[in-house]
Amino acid sequence: MKEATAKTTSPFSLDLLPLSKSHREFLKTLHGLGITQSVPSSESVRRYLDLWLPLVAEYNNLCCYSLEKVDKEKGAIGVELVGLVPPSDVAWLWHCHRLAPRRYVEYIHNQPRLATKHEESKTEEISVAETKTLEADPPFALQHYHREDNNAECDEAKSTEIVEEKGEGKVLILPHTASTAAAATNARVLWEKMYPTESFFLLCPETTNSSCVNLTIQDEEKANPGGFDLLGSALRQKDFLWQISDPNFDEPTFLAKGLENYHKFLILRTTPN
Repeated sequence: MKEATAKTTSPFSLDLLPLSKSHREFLKTLHGLGITQSVPSSESVRRYLDLWLPLVAEYNNLCCYSLEKVDKEKGAIGVELVGLVPPSDVAWLWHCHRLAPRRYVEYIHNQPRLATKHEESKTEEISVAETKTLEADPPFALQHYHREDNNAECDEAKSTEIVEEKGEGKVLILPHTASTAAAATNARVLWEKMYPTESFFLLCPETTNSSCVNLTIQDEEKANPGGFDLLGSALRQKDFLWQISDPNFDEPTFLAKGLENYHKFLILRTTPN
């Protein structure tokens, strides 16, 4: 009886407690890898806006096509329908962009190249209704290429798991699940098909992201998708980890109380004056 009551009275469609833990682990990993400790480079911005978002849109199109025309396991070009895991530099920018959901959705809807086209649509003009918002699936996931000569980087990223040998290094993937590993491979396969001359991982001779390419005025303009200050968001969000580093955030009771208070806060927000 208690279980039934809990299910019917739950105010959220998502299980926010494990997602909050995944969010924290995601931020800890990015910090350990040094991703959030420097300004994202112009190359990372280009990879996110010009390569990753179109890739996610193409994956969504393949999912729609496959479910209707092929089978439910393989896409039209052999890409599995198991999700996508971005490279670490892209994962951080994508996360920061989606923290402003209205601006993110507006940007996606205003970019025809990012539209998920329904097969029945016969016109070149794509409406908002025909455009699927590009979401992270699985959430709070990343993959990072670790060079063998950078042992300190690997030691810092203790929350990730080395899962695959790749050239002279290894690929670290978060979270530690077989399904995430499959989605990580899936992203690299589709990337190679779409961008055969582009490296999936950000490969720089230096260890910091910002040293890859110095930001120019044109770069800073590009880092404002739809008028949203993407670099400013990254700068603001990099300190959020320290606000949730207290040991209490590891305690289930503390998190459950926080969830209860969050629900009350939402009620206050929607209550007329």
